[in-house]
Amino acid sequence: MKYSVKTIRAAGLEARWTHNRNGAPIIVARDPQARNEHQRKTWWHVGRAMWDAMMKIGVKEAFEQHTLLGDIFSVPA
Repeated sequence: MKYSVKTIRAAGLEARWTHNRNGAPIIVARDPQARNEHQRKTWWHVGRAMWDAMMKIGVKEAFEQHTLLGDIFSVPA
């Protein structure tokens, strides 16, 4: 699968291109149907580790695993 917002949106997540603090383009995503508020309202960077997991176990499953503790542990992108 191609690293694109279209791929992530096809799995039912919201996704968009943006830039990190250094100006590099990145994809961010959130799940409007998630149980946890931080997964619904916060945009999460789809980095290499999350993308690799998405290719192995599925987009939505990897997103949930990578953001599950995000309300406790998070670092701004």
